[in-house]
Amino acid sequence: MKEKVTIITGSSGEIGQNLISYFSKIKNKKIIAIDLEEFNNSNNIFHFIKGSILDEKILNELSNKYIIEEIYHLAAILSTKAEKNPELAEKVNVKGTINIFNIALNQNLKNNVITKIFFPSSIAVYKIDSKLSSKDNLIDENTFCNPKTKYGQHKLFCENLGTALDKYGNELNLKIDFRCIRFPGIISANTLPTGGTSDYAPEMIHNALQQKTYTSFADQNSCLPFIVMPDAINSILSIMKCDKSKLRKNVYNITSFSPTILDLYKILKNQFPEFLLKYKIDRKRQEIINSWPNFIDDNQAKKDWGWKPEFNLNSAFKNYIYPNFKK
Repeated sequence: MKEKVTIITGSSGEIGQNLISYFSKIKNKKIIAIDLEEFNNSNNIFHFIKGSILDEKILNELSNKYIIEEIYHLAAILSTKAEKNPELAEKVNVKGTINIFNIALNQNLKNNVITKIFFPSSIAVYKIDSKLSSKDNLIDENTFCNPKTKYGQHKLFCENLGTALDKYGNELNLKIDFRCIRFPGIISANTLPTGGTSDYAPEMIHNALQQKTYTSFADQNSCLPFIVMPDAINSILSIMKCDKSKLRKNVYNITSFSPTILDLYKILKNQFPEFLLKYKIDRKRQEIINSWPNFIDDNQAKKDWGWKPEFNLNSAFKNYIYPNFKK
């Protein structure tokens, strides 16, 4: 009998580490983690593979050896890095995701298993004219999907491909279960992201808590939707546990709060009076921020699978960020 496993790609990233921490508490949950970076919590997993999702030999060996029940496909080149290296980003973000779909299709063909795939997408799939009033409107999953960035284009392409394979797979006698969340910016108390356009918020927070001056690459009126890491993890677990019959979509928005940089500064300044904020605007990153929505509509996620953030802007700082920050 083949062993049943769950695969997490990009396992050494902040979301991957938090998911593994949760799954390590579940008896008989066998996690195979894949990443180019060494994994620190190897005791919490069944097997770690140091390698790339572009290495089809690795992926084929896994597909042939195991019954793969779930895949959490977190490996990606993020927005700012993707603009600087578009060829690598396309290989990782598009070809790497197609490799994951192929694993799931192969599982269905050989093992008669419908593999669940979780795919994290992003508000980068949107492009909004900052001069229009729509910049301040609630944006749902079906509008303004004309991404400006390579990262957004890659995410939207993979969303559409995964949705098509899920929806029309029966006609090909091949089936996958594709589930996707479009994340806003994610703030973690323990780790700093790298390569993202919304990184100004966690960077500002970490610098303030360490009593350091922060130089922002975006202007004080920049506004994007955010959630904190515990809500991000809970959203993933919720959508993956949900009965398929209740999911009327494959792709869902989620959000919690949408502060401007000035809003964040005022909260941090109140707690750390000596904290200083400076500005050195990165024109390209600012243009990306200006093309993304200030507010997104997550009502469909609330209706279909009970999404509800635990933290708002104030409680995020009071009950999560300040108590859990580690220098």
